[in-house]
Amino acid sequence: MVDAALVVGVEKFTDKVGAAVDEALATTSDSDFEAVQGITPAAQAALLMKRYMHEYDVPKDGFAGFALTAHANGAANKNAMFRKAIKPETYARAEMVSDPLNMFDMAPNADGAAALLLTRRELLPSSFKNPLLKISGSAASSDTLALHDRKDMLYFDTAQLSAGKAMKQAGLTLDAIDFFEYHDTFSIYAALQLEAVGFAIKGRGWKLAADGEIGLKGKIPCATMGGMKARGFPGGAAGVYQAVEAAIQLRGQAEANQIAGARFGLIQSLGGPASTAVSHILQRLD
Repeated sequence: MVDAALVVGVEKFTDKVGAAVDEALATTSDSDFEAVQGITPAAQAALLMKRYMHEYDVPKDGFAGFALTAHANGAANKNAMFRKAIKPETYARAEMVSDPLNMFDMAPNADGAAALLLTRRELLPSSFKNPLLKISGSAASSDTLALHDRKDMLYFDTAQLSAGKAMKQAGLTLDAIDFFEYHDTFSIYAALQLEAVGFAIKGRGWKLAADGEIGLKGKIPCATMGGMKARGFPGGAAGVYQAVEAAIQLRGQAEANQIAGARFGLIQSLGGPASTAVSHILQRLD
């Protein structure tokens, strides 16, 4: 329909402070049964995390691997808010935000902007030397706003459906995915996405992180540029950020964070507690 499209994501969290930010973020929850009662996204994530830990017998430090991985990867990303790796004992000493969620289990709100140019290869100038990338799969899915309306609040159906449809479009199985950029606004979200997409069985997403399998040299590298936890959560620009960072990976330009031979990347952005999920598969063209 168009020859070229410029996709821009912009966020200015700092235009608001304090309760005004929480009020805006609460619009992602059910107004009648959640937001009106004063629940914040962090408190809601803490309730999910607490139930998950109870159901699957997860130790107190079971989610530490998500923060450790994100901060280790963010250390080499010049655009990350936090560019310093952390140790397990640092996570263990972290201030509690909403039990059992501590400050390292949630991403910091951040101002930010990112942009993509989508076009046809024949329109590119001869001087363009970057490897070409293709959106080989794209899908969205939606669910209820309120967690209590779902048949299983510890399973992100939208993450499973959107990723599955995108992979079907691309003609791929999970084995072909070289890295996964999940929506790690909270550690529990990262664990539930790993399970819903199929990288871990139910109740074992946290174990992938604990065992180092989401690191740059792990089974399925995640948050390769620091994720939202270390790079920062730029709200409405989060999805475009993921696409830009995936493009950097697929073009072989991620330097110290590079996944060797990366050809396919899966990115997934959530709205609220997976009330919506949008998944894209980006492919490097040889």
